[in-house]
Amino acid sequence: MNNNLQKLSKILLELRSASIQADTGTIKDVMAKYDMLFLGGNFNCIYSVELLHSLKKVFDFEVSNDELNNLIPIACKSLNMNFEPMVEVHNISNANAPADCYSITLWE
Repeated sequence: MNNNLQKLSKILLELRSASIQADTGTIKDVMAKYDMLFLGGNFNCIYSVELLHSLKKVFDFEVSNDELNNLIPIACKSLNMNFEPMVEVHNISNANAPADCYSITLWE
């Protein structure tokens, strides 16, 4: 496993743990700590665009958006996290459009 994939996997596990432990009273603190939104009914969903920001700002982990988009499917599959590719609106009719970002469900 390459170094960036290992780092991303470790960070995703940390975010999963933080999300599981948070409740409606503490989720704002978790969002402030990681400088990103945790969404969904259980605050268990994140977007890779915000993850990229958090990687750089909070984790001091420099990675390009393209590399992150390549690593997310691998990391999420190995961690049994669901992920959905998202494309820009102008590409929505293109069935082969590459993912611009991902929605990641940290836990079910």
